[in-house]
Amino acid sequence: MIHHLKLVQLKAGLPAHRVEEIMVESRIRILKIQDVLSLACGKKIPLPGHETSHDLFLALEFENSLKRTSAFDHPLYQQFEAQILKPNAQKIEVLEFEMDPGKDVRFS
Repeated sequence: MIHHLKLVQLKAGLPAHRVEEIMVESRIRILKIQDVLSLACGKKIPLPGHETSHDLFLALEFENSLKRTSAFDHPLYQQFEAQILKPNAQKIEVLEFEMDPGKDVRFS
C-alpha cells in the first residue's frame, strides 16, 4: 500500500474561501479515479507557537506504485493539477510511504 502526501503552500493573497473550494474540487475530481483507494484533504489549523508554511494537505492511498502511476497519468488528475493545484500553489512538498510492514519498497 502506498500513501502519497502533498503538503501545499498556497499563493499569498488568495481569498480564505479558496482553500474550501480547493478541498471540494479535490474530492470531486480525484475520487472519480478508480486507482485511488482513498483521499483525505484538509486545511491548516493555526497552533500557538507552531508555524508551518503549509496551508493544505492531500493524502492519497494506492494499492501499489503501478496504480499510483496510473492515477497520476489519468486525464482527471492531469486536469486537477493544471486547473486547481498549479494556479493556486506556491510550493508543493510530496512525501510517500509504504504502509505494508516487512515489504521491500523497491518492489512496491
